[in-house]
Amino acid sequence: MKTTIIGSGQVGLCWAEALNAHSSHTISLSDPQPPAAASSWSANSGVPIRPVVSEWITDQDIVLVCVPGSVLPLVAGPLVQHLNAGATIIDMTTAAAQAKREAAALASAAGIDYVDIAITGAVALNGVRTPLLYAGQPNPAAEELLRDAGAPVRVLPGSTPGDAVTVKLLRSVIMKGLEALAVEAFPAARSYGVFDQLCTVLSDVDQAPFTDLLKSMVATHPGHSVRRHAEVLESAAQLDRAGYPAELTGHVAAKYAVTADNLKATGGPSGSTFEDSMDWLDSLAQSTTATTSTQEVLA
Repeated sequence: MKTTIIGSGQVGLCWAEALNAHSSHTISLSDPQPPAAASSWSANSGVPIRPVVSEWITDQDIVLVCVPGSVLPLVAGPLVQHLNAGATIIDMTTAAAQAKREAAALASAAGIDYVDIAITGAVALNGVRTPLLYAGQPNPAAEELLRDAGAPVRVLPGSTPGDAVTVKLLRSVIMKGLEALAVEAFPAARSYGVFDQLCTVLSDVDQAPFTDLLKSMVATHPGHSVRRHAEVLESAAQLDRAGYPAELTGHVAAKYAVTADNLKATGGPSGSTFEDSMDWLDSLAQSTTATTSTQEVLA
């Protein structure tokens, strides 16, 4: 199988290494500015890194797109222009769902299959064995490649390109938010001399499934917003006293303040379950959207 990887950063390089070690794949790479690690690997492996996509890509069976999401629109055009009908594009970028849908439509018009793959974990830790989400029609060539690499794949049933990245970006709201909070809290914990103790008291998170914890937080968020707002304000003050600006923690406090105000104004959810809280939060979002739209019309 002739396989080209567009982009030779951390993701592209780890996939190039894995597939190049598999006898059924002939690998090509393309990157206008390959990192030093990719250039070194290219020299050692004998796999060239071509600077631009052109006629050389015509006979490729599969193309893995491993570039930053913002670059996808610039890459999709040349790929569709030069690939033969029947080829498959596997989009592993974090481009917006609409950008993926537009690229998939462009490919479809040229008879090229398009699969949206979302990487849902840390490639630095797990390489090609990082869990993936697959959105799009079943594609035997893509499925064979993913199987050859040993990648764990979860298929989104009835999905189209753009669906996988939608899930990934929602996951990123939570996971990148946690990362930012850890960056804010851990240095302060070390300065107070309680870093190990903090890690110990965080271990309760490991006692139950993470999603159950998140659902519990959402279910209890409205009813406990006033108390939690006061607690987060004190947390922010403690960070500030240690000389670590509580930028994100301040925003968290503001979120609780908004919830507390909405609780007072509306009376809160109809019940105390997760679904009750979700319905109430939905109604607030719709109300805010409607108010914003009215203000825009009046302006």
